[in-house]
Amino acid sequence: MLTTVACTKVIQIDVKDTDIKYVIEGIVTNETGSCSVEISRSKNFRENNEFEKVTGAVVSITDNGQPFSLTESAPGKYMSSSVVGVPGHYYEMHVTIGDQNFTSTCTMPLPVIMDSLYVSRGPFGEFKFATIKYTDPAGIKNGYRFVQYVNGVKEPTIFWESDEFTDGQIVIMQLDASADEKDDPRNIKTGDEVTVEMQTLDEPVFLYWYSLRADGGNGEGFSAAPSNPKSNITGGALGYFSAHTVHRSTVIAP
Repeated sequence: MLTTVACTKVIQIDVKDTDIKYVIEGIVTNETGSCSVEISRSKNFRENNEFEKVTGAVVSITDNGQPFSLTESAPGKYMSSSVVGVPGHYYEMHVTIGDQNFTSTCTMPLPVIMDSLYVSRGPFGEFKFATIKYTDPAGIKNGYRFVQYVNGVKEPTIFWESDEFTDGQIVIMQLDASADEKDDPRNIKTGDEVTVEMQTLDEPVFLYWYSLRADGGNGEGFSAAPSNPKSNITGGALGYFSAHTVHRSTVIAP
C-alpha cells in the first residue's frame, strides 16, 4: 500500500514569560564525530536568541554501560570522538552544572533510509517541495524527523512523521515549509541544491519534536514559555537527548 502524507503548518500560540532554565541538547548518531552536548541558558520568549553558553560543566555519555567523558571544545559545547552510535545500543547522558545534575536515557533505533528524494510541485502547482519516499518497517513503532537544507541553509521548520497510520507502508511525504509568497527566499527554485536528513527516533525523542512543533516552535533555539516541549531529560532542564540514526540524500531541483 502506498501512502502520501504532508506536514501541517506551524500552530501559533499565545505565550508568557516564565523562569529561565538550563537548555541541554545532546546528540549521538551512527556517524563518526557526531557525539555532542550543547548547554546554554534559556531566555524569555520576547528576548533575542543569543543564549548564554554554559561553560565548566561535567558531561559524560555511557554506551551500553561504558562511560565516555566529553571535552569542552568551544564555550558550552562538549564533544567526544570516541562515541559512535550503534543501532540497538542503550545510551545515557549525565550532566553536572555546579550542584545540579541532569540525566537522560535513549535507545538508538534500527535505521530507516529514504528510498528516494526528489523535488515536486505542490497541490496547486505554484511551489516546489522536497519530496521523500521511504518504506516503514512493519511491526516496529517508528518516529521520524526530517531536516531540510537548501543550498546549505537549514530550514528551521520542524518536519516529523510517525507510523501510527502507515506501519509497514510505502510513504511519500512533501516537506512544506509554509512559504506562501512567491518571493519568499525559502522557496525552492530550479537549480537549488536540496539535502534532506532523515532521522529515525526513539519514542520519547519523537514526542519532544512533536510537542515542540505543536507549541509553535521552529526547531531553532529555546525560550522559556508556559508550555515547553516534553523533554526526556530529568532534573528540570529544557531540551532533549537523542540517540538516532541518520540518512542523507541530495538532489538538484529541476
